[in-house]
Amino acid sequence: MGYKKGTKLRARFALLDHQLEWYDGFNVMHVADQLNLTRQNASLLVQQYKEARPDETIEYDKSEKRYITGPGYKKSPSTLETQLFLDLIRGQELIRRYRFSEEWDPMEEIYFLDLDKYGSPNPEKNIVKLVMLGLTKKRILKIRYQSRRKDSERLISPNRLVYVVDRYHLRAFCHTSSSYRDFVLTRIFDAEVFDQTTQEQVALIKWVSEDKDKAWYTKRVLRFQPNPELPENVVNTLKRDFPVLKGVLTLECNEATEPYLEMKFARPDFKYRIPQWVKIEEE
Repeated sequence: MGYKKGTKLRARFALLDHQLEWYDGFNVMHVADQLNLTRQNASLLVQQYKEARPDETIEYDKSEKRYITGPGYKKSPSTLETQLFLDLIRGQELIRRYRFSEEWDPMEEIYFLDLDKYGSPNPEKNIVKLVMLGLTKKRILKIRYQSRRKDSERLISPNRLVYVVDRYHLRAFCHTSSSYRDFVLTRIFDAEVFDQTTQEQVALIKWVSEDKDKAWYTKRVLRFQPNPELPENVVNTLKRDFPVLKGVLTLECNEATEPYLEMKFARPDFKYRIPQWVKIEEE
């Protein structure tokens, strides 16, 4: 496969690669919206893309009204690996947090080294693709999950991706337990789309949104203080590292993510082997 034309066209082809690989394809209107093209120019781009991949199969699914991968499809070199793809989604959320307008763009490119990528858990690509399908298309997934106690089969409705304590989690409604649960992505070791059309009780099993996830919408305020058993100079570094006011670090979160933040701030100091922070319990 060779994309020999200009840089702009290669970038546009890369977007289509990305959609095919991770989001179950694309349609012309989506391409037009993403690239700010007219429908006619978007159709032309899709045709150019198909011509640039003559040995591979890209099919048009009439029922879904979108282009999808066919039997001869091969992954493009421009497609991100699994960990990078998840980091991209996380990065997009960080950009949204700091972007004040659609025209915002950094004035200069500054290189920095991200050491967190070393040793990070790496979810299986096929699992992540199915999770993305569940999130974007509101599909129920049938998974096998390795918890700390046992592995089990579950039916879930994916709702949100969460990054916390150096891991990616999936917040989902678990039909098996009839409750909202968190699933560590790397611990899902098998998954498939749940085919409701083959189920006798199809009317009883429908995708469930996060609307009734009480723990997600219940606000919490956590307060921590530097561990007084640490030397004073270490306590002072913690006060500089975090927005500590009057000796207290205050964090707003929800009930669902509260345990993860407690876990994060309970991490021991690498030298003194005791927790850096102590939670201030409500009176």
